[in-house]
Amino acid sequence: MKKEIFVLTILTAGFLAAPLFADQTGCCSGMGAMPGCPAMSGQQSPGTATMDSAGTLPEPVATVFDNYARIQSALADDSLQDVVTAAQAIEKSVGDDSAATFPKNIVQQAGTVAKAASLNDAREAFKSLSQSLIEYRDKNPQVAGIYRQVHCPMANADWLQKESTVSNPYFGKAMSRCGEFVNK
Repeated sequence: MKKEIFVLTILTAGFLAAPLFADQTGCCSGMGAMPGCPAMSGQQSPGTATMDSAGTLPEPVATVFDNYARIQSALADDSLQDVVTAAQAIEKSVGDDSAATFPKNIVQQAGTVAKAASLNDAREAFKSLSQSLIEYRDKNPQVAGIYRQVHCPMANADWLQKESTVSNPYFGKAMSRCGEFVNK
């Protein structure tokens, strides 16, 4: 009886402690030391809260960035749900914009995301779409005040997000907090 209680106590302690240790290992858990990675465990930008874009961006900018955020969130959650719909909304919004607010290459990039056959394909296509929208954001202070750039050295890629806690679309749940905010 004492042996069983002892084993049960050890198992319970392990289950309770495991999440604590997992949170401390960050993006490189089980991968050894990789350049730039140890400082990125669950990176949260100091002094920032989740930003809200409701009603602050003009059309078609709001549509493009809201749908981009949906794609980023789905990929970070290891899901393709709503990715096609959101990418197609970006394609349509940019394609139909007579004012040519965005460069036309975004139509093709969003189309590539929409046609992705797998999560890995969608993540790869998301890189170029992200880069184009980062370039747009850098030239538009109103967008820069809402969407922040995040860099993941492991994916060698960047993305934009509103939330103040890193949510990595390139590695999803496996390394959800791998990345750091880029100050520009």
